Amino acid sequence: MGISERQPKILILGEASVVHSRRWAGYFRQRGWTVRWLSFPPIPPDSGAEPITKARYHRAIAVLLSAGNVRRLIDTFRPDIVSALFLPDYGWLANLCRRHPLAVSAWGSDVLIAPHKSRLHRWRIVSVLRHADLIFADADLLGREMVTLGASPGKIDIVPLGVEDSWLALGDSRDHASPGPIRVLTDRRLEPLYRVETLIRAAADPMLSDPAEFDFCVVGDGSMKDKHLRLSRNLGLGDRLRFVGFLPEERLQTLVAKSEIYVSCASSDGTSVSMLEAMAAGCVPIVTDLTVNREWIEPGVNGLVFPVGDHGTLATMIRRAASDPAWMKTAAARNREIIRRRARWRDNMATVEDAMIRVIRASRPNPGSRP
Repeated sequence: MGISERQPKILILGEASVVHSRRWAGYFRQRGWTVRWLSFPPIPPDSGAEPITKARYHRAIAVLLSAGNVRRLIDTFRPDIVSALFLPDYGWLANLCRRHPLAVSAWGSDVLIAPHKSRLHRWRIVSVLRHADLIFADADLLGREMVTLGASPGKIDIVPLGVEDSWLALGDSRDHASPGPIRVLTDRRLEPLYRVETLIRAAADPMLSDPAEFDFCVVGDGSMKDKHLRLSRNLGLGDRLRFVGFLPEERLQTLVAKSEIYVSCASSDGTSVSMLEAMAAGCVPIVTDLTVNREWIEPGVNGLVFPVGDHGTLATMIRRAASDPAWMKTAAARNREIIRRRARWRDNMATVEDAMIRVIRASRPNPGSRP
């Protein structure tokens, strides 16, 4: 039976603990594809992913030890395509399996940071990019970086992951005249890359110190949590800055819908889905001045930017935005239109699906050709 007569089979290699991977697998399941999803531990019980290995080796060792088993599974399952999410571990594992067609997806640090860690890291990423038949990047910047690493431009599709329409519905129903303090939110993992301490220090700036004017909320969890909590206590922020931990999407949407300003302090990034969600929901983004952020934010038009680590400028930008409610309302409306045009999940994933089907069909031998 050919692909034109049935829904395709896809093997996904990706981290089960990452929301983006769960959304990716869920999309193909909903579209009727036959899905097998392999992940290294930990694996949430409701993800539908299968463990690549039950032992928790160092990740590089786990990849090397698992390649043979994954090759055998591929030969048994016979997927129409292998989809590896994030290049250093899962892309490298797929590369070691040497099975085609292979689609790989880059989401930020795997292209912007990993190749610069060492010659070995760079060699691995270059090898993955050259081996892949199809490459997805969520930002133009990532596409350009991959070309410098040796990827063929013709294999690269720039497709942001996008947001569900429910986030746009939040923005459409938002009341921009709600009373009370300006609520400032960040929703990034509490890891060194995301520099959340920049917002904590900005919250302590005298120009933002009146609790009747400003309220700050940190969503997320990670290895820096205790350090961030100590910093907040040492700066005397008290209840003006709340740490609420990781939230399921429904509770996160409720919180974002009540916030006016979204902040990202990341020192490096792909297209931030949390930023896109906040834009869709009507928050004004104030983000680090990264090339990838400027693909979405025109400073002074639909958001503001500040230098990485500069908490003083961040405080100034928050005060500037809060002082101009009319501009914030206009910026929020612009952002919803940007999301509708460029970042709807269902539209962008349909682009991904179409690209995969083209590659699958191109990999099939011509029925009329000689063997």
